[in-house]
Amino acid sequence: MTEHDDASPAHHPVIGIDLGTTTCTMSVWDGREPVVLPGPLPSVVTQNPAGQIVVGRPPDDDAQPVITGIKRELGSEERLRLRGRQYRPPEICAFLLIELKRRAEAFLGGPVHDAVITVSGSAGEPQRRAIREAAGLAQLNVRRLLDDPVAAAVALGTDDQESTYAIYDLGGGTFDTAIVRVGPEGVAVLGAAGDPQLGGDDFDEHIVGYALRQIRERHHVDLSRDEHVRTRIRREAERRKRELSTAETTVLDLPLLTATVSASVPLSRRAFEAMIEPDVTTSLGHLAAALAAARAEHGVGRRGVDRVMLAGAATRIPAVRARLAGYFGLGPDDLRADLDPGELNARGAGLIAREFEPAMIFEGARPGLLGANLRLRAEMADPSPAAPAADGGPPDLLPGVPAETPADFRPVADASHRALARTPEGARPGLRAAYQAFVAAIQAAAPDSRLAELGKELSDEYGRLG
Repeated sequence: MTEHDDASPAHHPVIGIDLGTTTCTMSVWDGREPVVLPGPLPSVVTQNPAGQIVVGRPPDDDAQPVITGIKRELGSEERLRLRGRQYRPPEICAFLLIELKRRAEAFLGGPVHDAVITVSGSAGEPQRRAIREAAGLAQLNVRRLLDDPVAAAVALGTDDQESTYAIYDLGGGTFDTAIVRVGPEGVAVLGAAGDPQLGGDDFDEHIVGYALRQIRERHHVDLSRDEHVRTRIRREAERRKRELSTAETTVLDLPLLTATVSASVPLSRRAFEAMIEPDVTTSLGHLAAALAAARAEHGVGRRGVDRVMLAGAATRIPAVRARLAGYFGLGPDDLRADLDPGELNARGAGLIAREFEPAMIFEGARPGLLGANLRLRAEMADPSPAAPAADGGPPDLLPGVPAETPADFRPVADASHRALARTPEGARPGLRAAYQAFVAAIQAAAPDSRLAELGKELSDEYGRLG
């Protein structure tokens, strides 16, 4: 995996987008390989105190409305409220795609009109229509909707010898699995199954339920119907879930949930694994269904699988890997995870995107589409300007402040990002280094003690700006 700090003229301007339930990732072909653009975009849409739409970061105030997991709502008639008005799911999704398009154009230094977008393999026609509508609202030509397992398989590349893979793709909100044959002729899907309502978000909800029960038992108060409290606990649950991938125990720190209730809720890895065990078992049932289809149609059963490939950020959870390895009679280290599971689908989408010629304009012909795009863009808060590269080329895109940034350090992280985005890459080297180290530690789910140390360094560097 190679990440480039700037784009070159060789970059293909048709982008690959992994439209995730919790995070969106993009890649472009640089003439040699797919390059994952820096700073994955959290799939969060909210509004600032001025009432403008903000994409990619949670609200500064818990009282502000926030929409997450919109991918699960696509294809439904659900109405979501922001800015005092109702939005349909494709419109909320369009806000994400508008921001992704903007970032891609900043990276490439030119207009982007075309995209290959991933979709859950179990998504039906209503969901696929909704994604196409959202892309139209963002002024993007959809060159292909690529099923997630196929995207993962494409990212593996082709060898001279055929290999059969089991793709196990457990993302934030959807689960897909497929048995695929990868070889010099390309990728063939032998069997597939999945669940559009199963993923890491459900694991977070298990922790939320556990924390609320603990609070009820200890403080004799039921906060389960308070959406603001649930949102706070959910954010903390996501952080602690990541921490349990490397630690045996953790604590959910929940100060001032109400005027009278603060809580510290211990959580062990063993307890967390017990919570998610039914969901993991369900995923293995879908895997069995994919294998049954491959065996019935192509004569490929469990023993015919050469390698098991992990995709989706939730596959980083040790219990998930252990159960999957045991299913195939392997050790956890025998699962193929040499490519970042959080980037795999975006890489595959970028590889497919290179096959399409870029258009000169957005080709949508539906009346009113441009007007709808302009309205949505007008409702969005202005993004922080990106700093021009030192060589005069495309802007240097700093990684965005991750959604899981500890509340104590979010203000200084946001302020540092804005300050750095307005200065050339070589300026303020101390602040830039401190900021990038802090963001990298968050994305790597570093322990709280390490985040506190790096957050203090960032605060000190920002304080030196005067």
